[in-house]
Amino acid sequence: MGTWRLVEKSPDIIPLANKWVFLKKRNKTGKIVKHKARLVVKGCAQQPGYDYVETFSPVVRMDTIQAILTLVLTKGLKIQQMDVKGAYLNGILKEEVYMCQPEGYEDGSGRVCKLVKTLYGLKQSGHEWNKELDEKLKNFGFQRIRSDPCAYIKRDGDSVAILTVWVDDLLLFASCDVLMQQTKSHLQSQWEVTDLGNPTKIIGIEVTQTDDSITISQKAYIESILQCEGLNEMHGSITPMDSHIKLEPNPDGQEGNRSNSQDFSESSNSWQIAHDPT
Repeated sequence: MGTWRLVEKSPDIIPLANKWVFLKKRNKTGKIVKHKARLVVKGCAQQPGYDYVETFSPVVRMDTIQAILTLVLTKGLKIQQMDVKGAYLNGILKEEVYMCQPEGYEDGSGRVCKLVKTLYGLKQSGHEWNKELDEKLKNFGFQRIRSDPCAYIKRDGDSVAILTVWVDDLLLFASCDVLMQQTKSHLQSQWEVTDLGNPTKIIGIEVTQTDDSITISQKAYIESILQCEGLNEMHGSITPMDSHIKLEPNPDGQEGNRSNSQDFSESSNSWQIAHDPT
């Protein structure tokens, strides 16, 4: 993909190290469906203001996806999923960054890789890929919605297409087959993409679709946490407290022991802030 070119190493060049990262890709049931190897630059050694400037890169909000999923049923939208292969390798690198030759692919010349495009691990990779994607989608007639920078909409007469972006994971919604196929063709003309068809898993969340309902859950994720903590044999409960506890009125207005009430209140507030979806 022309991600780098080999150049002679001058004395003032300090190339970044890299490593291979091996991943197991799973389906919504947790079964391994693919083994992946990815070359990652050790971006922790990058110098701000020299090797990179801007790093921010948005992803679609979860409540945006939930809202659009309701439109699939109420408006009869069609839904498909696509994945951009090596998404970060499509961003154009603005800064001058060098990298050591990857392990297993050294040519023994002592040359280094001058990066032309962004690579996984670089701090600015997500930012540059998002700029590339945003520019191309706008050329296709899509516009960002105001409430979410990673949700796009396109109108063609009475037809409408919606596209959401989570890094390299794209969800396509369309009111007709023609617009859906047109959107897919646009994406395939610019990047190497995998057509995943009807979505079964979105950013780690399982999706089950029938004619009259769409269900999202994280059953496999929850089960993996329980197994990790040794709680997979525990019985489930429909309520988070003991159903046999009898709650009594407090006619005397006694406050009881409040020695830990402040700590509880503070921890409760911290929990709410940490889990606030906004």
